[in-house]
Amino acid sequence: MRTRLRAGLGLAIALACAFMVRSNVAAGDASAAPSAGPTCDHACLTGLMDRYLKALVAHDPKQIPVAEHVKFTENTIPLKLGDALWGTISGMGTYKLYFADPYAGQVGFEGTIRENGTPAILLARLKVVDGKITEIETLVHRNADDAKAFEKMGQPNPVWVEPLQASQKTPRQEMVKDANTYFEGILHSSGEMVPFDPGCNRILDGYQDTNNPTAKGWFDLNSFRPDSMGIRENMSTGIWTYIHSIHPRRYLVVDEKMGIVFGVFMFNHPGKMEWADVKGVGKVPMPPVTQRPSSVEMGEFFKIESGKIRQIEGISVALPYGSQTGWDTSAD
Repeated sequence: MRTRLRAGLGLAIALACAFMVRSNVAAGDASAAPSAGPTCDHACLTGLMDRYLKALVAHDPKQIPVAEHVKFTENTIPLKLGDALWGTISGMGTYKLYFADPYAGQVGFEGTIRENGTPAILLARLKVVDGKITEIETLVHRNADDAKAFEKMGQPNPVWVEPLQASQKTPRQEMVKDANTYFEGILHSSGEMVPFDPGCNRILDGYQDTNNPTAKGWFDLNSFRPDSMGIRENMSTGIWTYIHSIHPRRYLVVDEKMGIVFGVFMFNHPGKMEWADVKGVGKVPMPPVTQRPSSVEMGEFFKIESGKIRQIEGISVALPYGSQTGWDTSAD
């Protein structure tokens, strides 16, 4: 989010949250498991993603099995398969993370790449039906410093690659509901309504903006340094009030094995907020980047462990205000 109500409200909030989940989740989301079993399991899906990445680097879409009418977008724009990054990628980087949903037939990847030698971050999603790729959605975050920040970490946080124990798992609908409370928490400036694990941190575009005591953040004012706070306290400060809406919210991959919920979400910023009224601090000026109309598409994923959000990660793509996702439907 760098491109970026409380328990006493009781039953009313619980009912409101349930309604907000139902009304904000885009049609066709991955929360409900189909009755039929998967035809391509976890290993099959991640294997197809590897084939996709190898074909991408080879600049050869003929190396992957695609449906006749495969849909492909890059940074929300529908394109012909073989265009855009297909022509400019020059190699893969060192940071890689996969998540897969056999029941929805979807697989995701976040990792660093090289584009004509320059570091960048790629987030890719494939939908697979009967062994063929029917949808390819990609976000490319073209910022070399952010890509280098991911690679400086070495490997993804271990929580992302640790399968859940049986006792830590929750139904996929509950996983999506838990992730959705995060966005409601942002819009209501309330970390108390979100089931954060005490150890939860957020890393977006390679930058950790929670529990980061050495960070120099957008909203720093004298001793007020929200990036050094825990995520619950950070969310409750009111600094995110410049975000007017988060819509559509498209939940696409529910990796029940790893406990990961992945989706693509549009953050909309009218640019009208000049300051945030922070309790105990006063008026905190909004950074210039938030004081102009814009939308930001976030590819974001959540580790859900024992009903708690354990970790958050993702990337952003800045867009003109009111931009469409490239996957919008009348139901959105």
